[in-house]
Amino acid sequence: MCKLVSRMPDQKLHLDITNDSVSVRLNGDSGRKRFYALAFFSALTALGMCLLLFLPGKNGSPSIWHDRSASFVLMLTFPLLIFVLTKRYVRLAYAGDETLRCDRSTLSIARVRWLDFRDGHWDSSSFALAEVREIKYRVLVAMRGTSIYGLRLRAGGRNLRVLPWLKPADAERILLALRSFGADVPDDPPVPSKLKENQWGS
Repeated sequence: MCKLVSRMPDQKLHLDITNDSVSVRLNGDSGRKRFYALAFFSALTALGMCLLLFLPGKNGSPSIWHDRSASFVLMLTFPLLIFVLTKRYVRLAYAGDETLRCDRSTLSIARVRWLDFRDGHWDSSSFALAEVREIKYRVLVAMRGTSIYGLRLRAGGRNLRVLPWLKPADAERILLALRSFGADVPDDPPVPSKLKENQWGS
């Protein structure tokens, strides 16, 4: 049996591998830290919208605020656009607790609801291992030169992204164990050598 604890940014990974199962627990960011992250990105969005609304245009032309119809459209669309562009990054960069468990027949994933800042509610899903496809170590999301790596897979008709900030060495152990159970791990080797040379895989 292999047991290890790996450090990630303010996170800790517990990995348990035996001949019959793989158990991974990511102790992610606390609800308080996720709340602060949400507040920070919301404040940036509000600041950006205010700058667009109230800063004067070129050559002293009036700001958008003076055009009521244009300012109304901006107030509706700008927050939505920022939300769409940053939602996945924020949720993965400041992920809460997650678990991944697999035996030779079933893969189960559970995670704390991101907006539950008390960390009391978990969402979980289980899939027959034979129905889980293309388990890979890939970029989960990238923004402004930062790439967050983890496991990507397809199950239940959905593309799932799990275990953000997973290090290459830990990913390789997990993928090799899953492959030995008959899981669909198509990459060989499961983690490219160039990623192993980088501690964070980014």
